[in-house]
Amino acid sequence: MSVPAEMFVPPSGEPSPPAPVLDRRADVDAKHAQVRALLKDLECDGLLLLEPENVAWMTSGLSPRGILSPLDLPAIYLNAEQRWLIARNVDSQRIFDEEIDGLGFQLKEWGWHWGRQQHLIDTIQGRKAACDRPLPDCTMVASQLRALRLALSAYEAAGYRELGKIISHALEATCRTLAQSQSEHEVAGQVAHRLLHRGVDPIAIEVAADGRSRRYRQGGATAAPIQNHCVLVATGRHAGLYATASRAVTFGPPEAAFQKENDAAAKITATYIASTWSDGVPKDILSAGRRIYQISGFEHEWRLCPPGHITGRAPVELPLTPQSTELFRLGWAIQWRASVGAATSCDTYLITAEGPKAVTSMGSNWPQKRIKIQGGSLVRPDLLQR
Repeated sequence: MSVPAEMFVPPSGEPSPPAPVLDRRADVDAKHAQVRALLKDLECDGLLLLEPENVAWMTSGLSPRGILSPLDLPAIYLNAEQRWLIARNVDSQRIFDEEIDGLGFQLKEWGWHWGRQQHLIDTIQGRKAACDRPLPDCTMVASQLRALRLALSAYEAAGYRELGKIISHALEATCRTLAQSQSEHEVAGQVAHRLLHRGVDPIAIEVAADGRSRRYRQGGATAAPIQNHCVLVATGRHAGLYATASRAVTFGPPEAAFQKENDAAAKITATYIASTWSDGVPKDILSAGRRIYQISGFEHEWRLCPPGHITGRAPVELPLTPQSTELFRLGWAIQWRASVGAATSCDTYLITAEGPKAVTSMGSNWPQKRIKIQGGSLVRPDLLQR
């Protein structure tokens, strides 16, 4: 699909007005209605949710903080009319006070010394139940639930935009304030601090100094000092949603090789983003990206790092590969990533009826690279020179 000129850059420079947003209780009620219809189709009495991404989806944001064992995680049980939180007595009060107060859930509680498994069996005893994991005598509905949770609601999209702002700010503020000779570990700690300070859990942070990412395309952080430049990538989670972005900074003018790599990475992600429409075919989009790799002089670089994935309630909902044929859908969240030499270009977008909308938008003062593509104009983050 061709992109109208300036589709991605409003002429006024002002963001588009947000869509009307439901409140959280209404969002949960709407999801319960979807479950009710699913149960009717399956001719089941109830649905047991055990996967954390499905629990987060049904509650519109529950995050099981401080629970180390998967066997102690909270679960959800729903029938056509009612919904229950299934939780350990250690966690239930906090979850109701801080996570799901006023959302219409009742409580099924087990003592920490009993274990969860028998409580789950008792919950579905004598009922025809569905579940998102294989359980004896239960109908497996993992794929149906994935389809439901991938299509983000207006409430979730609004939450995504707020999460994206926090991640972008954490990366950009760190790039502006980090000091030469600081270690990658120190800089990763600064990003994590900024995320935690605003209520976002840092899930993965990468800091690659002075070309280390030419060898390790997803390399975390080390004790190596930063002298000339570094690339920062962060994935954060808030209210059960995940988003990822990257930014890069140089001390003084960038090396010619790094600038060329950054320019190529920006063009490649621009190609991906411009084609991110409902009914887009991933393998075709990746094929177009490979042509940009080739034109830019980096023909084989696409083999060294995944190009992104569908994200949402799980960090990776669907990987994107040259064989991916499942069509994009409205409401999906997607993280695109291009890795070229030492450079990385990565951001998270929502697929809307008006085209891709950035979740991890650049701040107003961040350097921008404007790229003409498919008859339109798209901006990508450029290198911050200090």
